[in-house]
Amino acid sequence: MQVIVVSGLPCSGKTKCADALGAELHWPLLCKDTYKELLFDTLGHSDRAWSKRMSAAAYALQFAYSAQLRACRVDHLLEGNFRWDEHSERFAALCEQPVTLLQVHCRADAAVLVARFRQRAQSASRHPGHVDAESLPELESELSRTPQIPLPLPGMTIECDTTVDWRTAIAAAVKTVKSRLSFLSFG
Repeated sequence: MQVIVVSGLPCSGKTKCADALGAELHWPLLCKDTYKELLFDTLGHSDRAWSKRMSAAAYALQFAYSAQLRACRVDHLLEGNFRWDEHSERFAALCEQPVTLLQVHCRADAAVLVARFRQRAQSASRHPGHVDAESLPELESELSRTPQIPLPLPGMTIECDTTVDWRTAIAAAVKTVKSRLSFLSFG
């Protein structure tokens, strides 16, 4: 059984990459923001503190559902801005299972990430519960200073740099993942 982890900072192209992989592979995609937005729709939304609480709950749901899929031997994708200090124990539990991990780490230059987040905060493209405009100063700081390194997971890591042409970068990452999965299945 295989699990693909799509990681990276906000606005690095994780969701677009995970969506493309899920569509190409026909695998379930467990996206943290999908769970978070369902929680907003069910429980309401208010401020940044509430958004962070909903993120924590969304990650808990994401990993719980992943455990159910692993128990049923279903290949799947996990997508999120996984901060290692918050999720290392969950990934350790995942690694205790007979699973092959493959990580796609999305990244972009810090200035590009900040510009993308500013644009997203000024648009109405995301659920209002994310409070992107309120989060702007905190996330600009995070995007500018956080090292963009993959999670320290076992298995292969594929880097996907979306700085210049995210469509081409994601298409290349999908092609590489498919090639690697074919090798794991038949090699």
